[in-house]
Amino acid sequence: MTTSHTHPPEDAPARSPSPKRQVWWREFAAFWAFGLREYRIWQSYRVNQVLWMTNILVTTLLFFLLGKTIAGQAASLLGPAYGTNYMSFVVIGVTVNVFINTNLSDPYIRIQRSYFNGTMDLFLLSPMSIYTPLLGLMTKSILDDYPRLYFTFGFGMLSASSFYLLDIKKGTEPIQFVIQQLLATLLAGTYYPVTVLPKPLQWLACLIPHTYANDALRRLLDPGAQASVPVLPIQQAFPGVSPVLIDGGALVLFTVILLPLGILAYGWGIERARRNGTLTRWQ
Repeated sequence: MTTSHTHPPEDAPARSPSPKRQVWWREFAAFWAFGLREYRIWQSYRVNQVLWMTNILVTTLLFFLLGKTIAGQAASLLGPAYGTNYMSFVVIGVTVNVFINTNLSDPYIRIQRSYFNGTMDLFLLSPMSIYTPLLGLMTKSILDDYPRLYFTFGFGMLSASSFYLLDIKKGTEPIQFVIQQLLATLLAGTYYPVTVLPKPLQWLACLIPHTYANDALRRLLDPGAQASVPVLPIQQAFPGVSPVLIDGGALVLFTVILLPLGILAYGWGIERARRNGTLTRWQ
């Protein structure tokens, strides 16, 4: 006769977090550390904070006085789509221009600073994604300066990729120059409606996101604006579609096409620099 003996089950070992969760947590921790570092550096320069606020106030006052000067002619200059308040028209245009400009230039500036400080290779030798240092260094800017606009961030990533992919390490970066300083300055309608331009230039203005952002925000934020009146030639080509819907669709299209392309180009640039040994400047 056999006797069976029952043994109490052994305690199951504690489950460790999955490798995938550990990777995401490590990336987030590095991202947070970069952002906290940048924010503390910014906080240490109190004078710059005061000057930054002063510049905003002076610029706002300048356009307020300009709006008062041409208040009687605003209706004929702006047209029915944008209302009759030139002050709101130009403040929206300048705000959009500043936000987009910083989204275009910030990625390149961060990479350039890391390169000339000799820290880029240290960042990329760490066990984290090649994108974590770049995004982490820009975290402070998202919190205290301007939002991250994904419909133009693709241009910013393409600009950053040119640092290693095209070896443009000093001087004027061509993507920023063409998009921001050339096309956006002349065609986006920051200070005047796009309708004052010749028809071919109006169509050219439809190739940059600034134009759609200006048009949509002015229609949505100005109480006197008429959201259904087409202004841009692409809006006139689709008379049955809401102009705001066309603006939103165009911005989504910029995001879907340019953001993945910019991310890929930045990765190609990093790999090229690794192969050539040019990740950082040896001092």
